Amino acid sequence: MKCIIAFALIAAAAAITNPPITGTTPPAVPCPDSLCKGKADGNFEYYFYGQYRRNYFVQCSNGLAYCQACFPLSLEFSQTCNQCLYSKNDDCVTTQKWHPATTFSCPDKCPHYGPHFSGNVEDPANDRQYVACWKGVTVGCIACPGNLKFNQKENACLYEGKYLTEPSH
Repeated sequence: MKCIIAFALIAAAAAITNPPITGTTPPAVPCPDSLCKGKADGNFEYYFYGQYRRNYFVQCSNGLAYCQACFPLSLEFSQTCNQCLYSKNDDCVTTQKWHPATTFSCPDKCPHYGPHFSGNVEDPANDRQYVACWKGVTVGCIACPGNLKFNQKENACLYEGKYLTEPSH
């Protein structure tokens, strides 16, 4: 019996010191603001008193530290890529800088549908976007992704016609 209890204690201690690499909630790590001392705003590899944790990173913002885990915990943080990858030595998923979408015109079409209308309507000038309405007020325009076009009858961005997937010509 003592052997079984000792084995259970050893297994529990191993789980605490070597947490599983998958699961729903990654274990918390110490995250003092000193981790960001002298660092610009951004994301950095996690080093705490010389201990490196490849599955975590520190987000520094105005000198405050926010420690975050890669998810799932089997991923590793690549400071070079500023993202979690299968291995921190893998190529970055993208090297293109992100640029916000440019602004585009959005017609005020919603009042024409009455004060109680909430939904999406087509933009007659641009079939690649639709106008979002809430209680007769134009909220804004939303662009369809990729080569999709808005189909008001289906209330969806679709390929030409009513195709959910790209048709083969």
